[in-house]
Amino acid sequence: MQVLPSGLVVPPLPYAAVLVVGSLAVVGWLSVLSPPVSRRQVLAFAPWMVTGGAVHALYQHGSVPAVVEPFAAAPAVYVATFVLAGAVWIVAALRAQARDDPGLVTRYLALSGAVLVAALTVFAYVEAVRAGVPTHQYVWPVVGFLGAAVVTAPWYYALTFRFTAAVSRVGLAGPFVVYAHALDGVSTALGIDIIGTGERTPLPAHIMNFAGDLPTEPYLGRGWLFVVVKLVVASAVVIVLADYVEDEPTEGNLALAFVAAVGVGPAANNLYLFLLAA
Repeated sequence: MQVLPSGLVVPPLPYAAVLVVGSLAVVGWLSVLSPPVSRRQVLAFAPWMVTGGAVHALYQHGSVPAVVEPFAAAPAVYVATFVLAGAVWIVAALRAQARDDPGLVTRYLALSGAVLVAALTVFAYVEAVRAGVPTHQYVWPVVGFLGAAVVTAPWYYALTFRFTAAVSRVGLAGPFVVYAHALDGVSTALGIDIIGTGERTPLPAHIMNFAGDLPTEPYLGRGWLFVVVKLVVASAVVIVLADYVEDEPTEGNLALAFVAAVGVGPAANNLYLFLLAA
């Protein structure tokens, strides 16, 4: 049975070498610096998580210059994004140590990532206009973004009652992780049931095919079950990692950031593809 998503591309050797060397350099520098990772930094990584999905959507749309296309294909795009974010992180950590200002790292990561996402969004919008994408198409990314918030809010509110201690340990990183996966689930369901897109990843496709065979399909479509699965799994991960975050804040928060990225990256790819009508 196929496990990996379709459409994965191994970059040419020179590009792969750049990614490997860049990754090793970033990991090496961060290992030496050992910068602490706070819960706020988990949120500061959010724009960088969006960046990978956005760039890959532009690649799928054919809007990426040929010279950098291998960096924009999956999975290389996520490694390239890590290298860029890691470089910013290293510079910020060095300046934070020099100024004795730990909060500087969070500000650097959040601001640089936000500027990059804003630039990518404007570029995607220009490309959509150039391609003649109908104006009504622009509403779908907003629907996905807000729809995930509507789903996450009551779910996480209920979670705070059942697992109060665990939720308090993870702070704002907890709802962010759950929202990240709700966004992936809602955007996928939106694409499958309303817009009419396909699904490249086998496991979500199997879940939605199963939902399609249920009596609820004429009323709820196929994507609802994937949303529920994403919410349950993300919540379980947050609860399981709560003690780890309290005992080992840096490692625990990095684990939360990674889990969030697994949701935000594909979700951002979906939303930008909706904008581009790709």
